[in-house]
Amino acid sequence: MRLSESFGALPGRPALVLVMLAAAGASAPLLSSSGCASAPATPEPASKVKSAGIEPCASLARKLCDELGPSSESCRSTMGVVTFLPDRACEEGLAGFEETRKRVQELRASCESLATAVCTELGAESESCAALRADLPNIPPGHCAALLRDQDQIIAALKTREALDAPLTEERWRALTTAPAPSVGAPDARVTIVEFSDFQCPYCAEAARTLKKLKEAHGANVRVIFRHYPLPFHERAQAAAQAALAAHAQNKFWEYHDLLFDNQSALAPQDLESYAERLKLDVAKFREASVDQAVANLITSDVALGDSVNVRGTPTVFVNGKRLANGVDYDAVSAAVDEALAN
Repeated sequence: MRLSESFGALPGRPALVLVMLAAAGASAPLLSSSGCASAPATPEPASKVKSAGIEPCASLARKLCDELGPSSESCRSTMGVVTFLPDRACEEGLAGFEETRKRVQELRASCESLATAVCTELGAESESCAALRADLPNIPPGHCAALLRDQDQIIAALKTREALDAPLTEERWRALTTAPAPSVGAPDARVTIVEFSDFQCPYCAEAARTLKKLKEAHGANVRVIFRHYPLPFHERAQAAAQAALAAHAQNKFWEYHDLLFDNQSALAPQDLESYAERLKLDVAKFREASVDQAVANLITSDVALGDSVNVRGTPTVFVNGKRLANGVDYDAVSAAVDEALAN
């Protein structure tokens, strides 16, 4: 299935919490995401509430945030509520805070139980276990009981995701590395990187710069293969992909590739042709190839390859058959390459 959600076009994946809440049929604020959705605003510090002259309420908010997690949505909500409370109400809340603390801990216990179940079922070294442990402080306590109630569905969903993110079989990896596509580097390089990309995706532009820097750093040890995966909601991505392959026919793919990513706000037909002129391509041949059905078929084949390995958004990056959670961050990709070289 092609990705159509707004946050699917980014380096990685939605927060584990979102996967769990979807499986549980619950709803929650976005806690973290490597997609296009924006993160929640940073909670105002309790000191800001205090400066407004609400001393006991600032103290109550601070204590609650210590229990709920300073960067959690629950803390953020607390900051908004205490602004409207009278001093007397906050004083009563402080007086009975030990009871509140116990209630939060009881609710948190359900999430701890879920984390234990997930890590037992999927393994303590699994990505899902690590991600859940990292996200645990930010899960609203009120959702914990619902998550525990639906732990069977959640574990099944996480198992499915773990399977999707497992290294590709030799057969599937061979298909990704041998089907015709623009590439840079020797076919027998020790590390092969396959990137599924979209010229209108801003995160793909970042990934392109990351991979270019990585290739310069690792030289002959690395080969990069570019595969097209234009997303349907990017109206100029398909035409840009065809134009890039038209440039490829004149041995200027990577130069054209760089121009497209450097000028993502200018991908209209006249812009695509102007880039061909800038690279001194044969413009007549470029125009012909840009609308050639055979060229369009190459893009369709790339999309089919992406679908066959569960590409769900762009950029999606594989290093020696292993899907990366973050194909944008240089350090993350470089670490994956170093690991592949070590093996």
